Amino acid sequence: MIQRKPLPSVIKFNQLLNAVTKMNHFSSCLHLFKQMCVVRVPVSEYSVNIAIKCCCQMSRTNDGFALLASCFRRAVVPDVYIFNTLLDGLVLEDRILETERLFKKLIKHKLCEPNVVTYSTMIKGLCKVGNNDIAIGLLRLMDERGCKPDTVVYNTIIDSLCKDKLIEDAYKLFSEMVFAKDIQPGCHHIQLSHSWPL
Repeated sequence: MIQRKPLPSVIKFNQLLNAVTKMNHFSSCLHLFKQMCVVRVPVSEYSVNIAIKCCCQMSRTNDGFALLASCFRRAVVPDVYIFNTLLDGLVLEDRILETERLFKKLIKHKLCEPNVVTYSTMIKGLCKVGNNDIAIGLLRLMDERGCKPDTVVYNTIIDSLCKDKLIEDAYKLFSEMVFAKDIQPGCHHIQLSHSWPL
């Protein structure tokens, strides 16, 4: 593809990057991304996000941050999807304090408007280290900022509460989700609810 003249569009390259990534050939995808940069294919936010995702999946989130720096040099404005990928990479590597710092930086410096995935990823990280109270606080902040929590967000916290044997708190949050927020539970929640007294 790289030898073709004229070069295929960035869309065609992105389709190839995406296909290679879906096959879990992360290092091959990164090699192709580097080749795109060498021959000066104008990469997009989508291309960079795929490359960063590959780094994160290989537990090389620091390399993902290096790619983020290259965004600025290439005049590619990082979007919420790029930041979500980096947050997820940090969580996968159990670097929760760094995840929290990046999350706060996104909000403080208005680098992007956090979406439900941004909040969900941060909540997943907090729950992973047992910070359920902070996760619930973030759930409240999310709601205040107009970002509607979904089943995944609630499920993450409810699951963490159950693992910490805080069943009553988990049930209260489940009730809030179903009755106050009108969010339908998934199969996981229905199984849990059978063991709770009403």
